[in-house]
Amino acid sequence: MNNTTVLSVYYRHKPGGFTHRLYRAWQALAAAGHPLVYVATEPLPLQHPNIRPVIIRMRLSERNPLYWLEFFLRAAIRLRQLAVREQAAGCLVFSFFYAALAGLATLGLKPRIITLVRGDDVFDAGFKSHVGLRQGAHRLIEQLGARFSSRILTTNRSMQEAIMARTGMHDKFATLPNDITTRPLPVPALEPGQTARLVTVSVLNERKNIHRVLEALAQLKHLKWEYQLIGTDTSMTGYEARLKRLARTFGIESRVRFMGWQDNAADLLKDCHLFLLPTLMEGSPNALLEAMGHGLPCLASRIPEIGEILQDQTLLFDPQDSRELTQKLEQFMTRPGQAELLLHKTRQQASPYRFDWDREIVRLIGGDNRLSDLDNAMEQTVSR
Repeated sequence: MNNTTVLSVYYRHKPGGFTHRLYRAWQALAAAGHPLVYVATEPLPLQHPNIRPVIIRMRLSERNPLYWLEFFLRAAIRLRQLAVREQAAGCLVFSFFYAALAGLATLGLKPRIITLVRGDDVFDAGFKSHVGLRQGAHRLIEQLGARFSSRILTTNRSMQEAIMARTGMHDKFATLPNDITTRPLPVPALEPGQTARLVTVSVLNERKNIHRVLEALAQLKHLKWEYQLIGTDTSMTGYEARLKRLARTFGIESRVRFMGWQDNAADLLKDCHLFLLPTLMEGSPNALLEAMGHGLPCLASRIPEIGEILQDQTLLFDPQDSRELTQKLEQFMTRPGQAELLLHKTRQQASPYRFDWDREIVRLIGGDNRLSDLDNAMEQTVSR
């Protein structure tokens, strides 16, 4: 499939780790000489001579319940036209929804569909309204997308095992975690008596569990700290407003800064002392890996996905109960040598995530299924 056209589809730009990885995959293929044609409702913010958008015009707004049905049908029709015209032999998509769309659009044409799964949509549906209906729909989409996929890559083994158990398809799966691409920053050491600058980089929704951090910090008002939240509200339930109300209720609103989305978060991270990730569910969190690459000490949720990255219990806390986080934050701010200890332990976890992610994407599109070296390296990391 050397230098043949690759197709993809995604509805519109949304800032965050998902689109960051999607665009990076497209750019890797384009840089390797593959023409890439994507279907979307608007031009997406990336430029390369080998990347070409095909825009579909939607009649319904995203607020309309039938929006996704219209998008699915229009995108599938356009994708099939492109598959025939471009004689595309490969399709790269992120999520089972787009895999199902691509599979139905190319029935009878048999392109190689590579599906990268960034999160467990069935699990995530449990945090939204109409849980049973949403989870049922996602299970159906998951089954359909998995059947059409030639290869399915999850970002961690925990998610892979959960999806394999639901779909019953084991031979298509492999693990391709996110990599560390950031370089060390001159992160300041926390000096005695200094204000500890804490930071979280994340979209804001219930699954990200930011309120647990506020609960923990509310117990530490006697200490000197400030907390920066870098990210936008994606909850559609007013989660950011809830966090602001909670900060006011706890009397810490002057010390919690809502920064919104920042294109260059590194400019803010270089002045911080500790990265926090209280999430309830993740794929392979870009923000955590970037913080590790920058050289920030990290504390994160004790969940299976995070435990594959941070395997030292010193760096983990219970995301369902703020008391452990309160204790670890107090130790970080008051115990001599604790900040240096967390920094040392965080650095120890980073090495398995320094690999050429772009090359793996290009190899897969080229028909090479071998991720064995990477898989073995990750397996050794998880079992350490």
